[in-house]
Amino acid sequence: MSESQRRYHHGNLKDALIIAAAELIETQGTTDFSITDAANRAGVSNAAPYRHFRDKLDLLEHVKELAFLGLHETLVDARENSETEPSDQQAVISLGLAYLRFAREKQRFFSLMWEQLPLPDVTTTKASAFYVFLATVSEYIEANRKTSSASRNHQKIKPSTADGISGDIDPAPNPLKAATQLWALAHGLATLEQNDLLNRFDRLSTADELLVTSATALLAAYTQ
Repeated sequence: MSESQRRYHHGNLKDALIIAAAELIETQGTTDFSITDAANRAGVSNAAPYRHFRDKLDLLEHVKELAFLGLHETLVDARENSETEPSDQQAVISLGLAYLRFAREKQRFFSLMWEQLPLPDVTTTKASAFYVFLATVSEYIEANRKTSSASRNHQKIKPSTADGISGDIDPAPNPLKAATQLWALAHGLATLEQNDLLNRFDRLSTADELLVTSATALLAAYTQ
């Protein structure tokens, strides 16, 4: 009995159909199946899916949510299992490497997650993996912030007022910007690798190697 059928027998039809669709993607490596195929795998009638989903695209949107949850769990595991201190750049880099592994191991799910961009509904689930990344980057930057007199006293830098507008700029590093840049790096490498484009120009480089060297440089820029 499949996981989807066990779910159904426990009375959760909606989850059973989502799991059934995910199982079909996992076993067939494609989303080229019908909503009836998902119903058959879950062991329910052909009409049953329409109690919870408008159509196959609606069902796949829920599978996409499940995939984003899987990515979140992957990054949480990498964060919790890291043996490095928050001040060690490896604490951040390990999340990027985990992102690459997820993309490799769950190729079809990874593609599905980013299809039909922009995402029509950026839910908490879809954003949750990024916030694991942001928390780790924030801890790293905070742990490595220079204890100069300027940072200790939270001094502000006056910008030029050539445009007639004056104000203060906080020189503290921006964790959100750093996390966004590093996320873009990991996602870009994963996408290039998945489409066999990564080594078109440099055949000796690997995604992991490029992530480590590039992330190291980025992190250094935020803590120097």
